[in-house]
Amino acid sequence: MSSHDQPLAYGLEWDTNHIIDDMPDADLVKFPGWENVAGWMSTRDIAIPPRIFFEANFQLLKTIDYPFNNVNWPIMSLKMFDALCAAGEMLPHREIRVTMLDDTIPTLQRLDEHGEPKQGVANDRFVCIQLCEYTDALDWDRSEYERHPRLSGRSSWISKLVLKESPGGLPPLFRISANPMHLLVSATARQKLEASGVKGCQFLPLDSIH
Repeated sequence: MSSHDQPLAYGLEWDTNHIIDDMPDADLVKFPGWENVAGWMSTRDIAIPPRIFFEANFQLLKTIDYPFNNVNWPIMSLKMFDALCAAGEMLPHREIRVTMLDDTIPTLQRLDEHGEPKQGVANDRFVCIQLCEYTDALDWDRSEYERHPRLSGRSSWISKLVLKESPGGLPPLFRISANPMHLLVSATARQKLEASGVKGCQFLPLDSIH
């Protein structure tokens, strides 16, 4: 494979091979307006509480950096986030710290009278990333898609996703402006993540993303 044929990027998905009975690694403790977040695909400023809680499998969190969760938030360990930052300049983004609560401890026993986690029941080493900008990286000439009937520069669906090269390279973590549903990582970012021993990620070839 020539350097020109090397993949530019991959779809970032959760590795769910460890999942039993469709149970996620973490479940959001819902708050008013949680349904407006929609997986943090939007770049708009969404109001959320100052602290976000998930009920999680603490044993799995010891071995997974990209936990599969019931609301499809891009939650990652600080180790994974650091690896992405080391792969290049990150797009403007919002770092949303999330607190994982041990799901083996009864709900009423997790928090104190001030709403703070009691000692030994919380893990604060995870962050959710909202990208505040999309990347204009779709190769419109080589991709196959249907343009959105109302939104300029958007597609309703893409059956063949081809990205265009840019002089500065692609950001480590990005969503394309034509269709921001999918979270993507650059080829360099994948290398950094794998070299760092990050676990829980699945990297999809672009031709499998629809």
